[in-house]
Amino acid sequence: MIVTINRPEQLNCVNDRVAEGITEALQDAETDASVRSVILTGAGDRAFCTGMDLKFALAHGSHGVVIPGRGFAGIGGYDFPKPLIAAVNGYAVAGGFEIVLNCDLVVASEGARFGLPEAKRGLLATGGGLVRLSELVGRSVAMEIALTSEPIDASRALALGMINRVVPHDQLLSEALTMATKIAKSGPQAILNSKRLLRGAYARATETIWQLNSELAVITMDSSEAAEGMAAFVERREPRWVDLEEEESVS
Repeated sequence: MIVTINRPEQLNCVNDRVAEGITEALQDAETDASVRSVILTGAGDRAFCTGMDLKFALAHGSHGVVIPGRGFAGIGGYDFPKPLIAAVNGYAVAGGFEIVLNCDLVVASEGARFGLPEAKRGLLATGGGLVRLSELVGRSVAMEIALTSEPIDASRALALGMINRVVPHDQLLSEALTMATKIAKSGPQAILNSKRLLRGAYARATETIWQLNSELAVITMDSSEAAEGMAAFVERREPRWVDLEEEESVS
């Protein structure tokens, strides 16, 4: 099954309709025995997904983009049992990068970029990015990506072992389909059990971290800093941060 996030004019950012659509597609794929793996990609040439639609979030909060029991965009906190292949056609930042990090295999076009810019907006990457990233690239690089908010290109992501392939843009989907074809040649149950075992060891090791992730998500999204960061992004200006000590004295 190929699932395409189809908001190219909005850089495929996630609103409630996108989150619901991904959720429904994965539910269908999970119960359809003919679907051996799922390829997730974005429409257009510029972006795979640039995370949460901040205009939507300012109006509605995270309601609608976070699916109960499944996390951000219906995938950020859900351990989908079948292989997930991300075909990254451009920018995969913020929640879009977190979607990629929840996939099992990643093929990227040469112009792909990956990053977690949430801190620039007074937000926290609570869709699994901060939980999963260090597992792939190590603590130091994960800290660099999260704390500087600067994106990395596809070649560096490949060198770090974060992704599997970098290909010309016009070969992206065909390379992802080649991976899916190779998966389909193996025993269905063996594939499911292999993924379950590989992800199970990780899940047990990070169970406490996921709980902290949920707690900090609520605290951060309810903060005045998050509101200012999102407003600044939507209004195309620099955020005006209030120093923590100043905020405490005001309150």
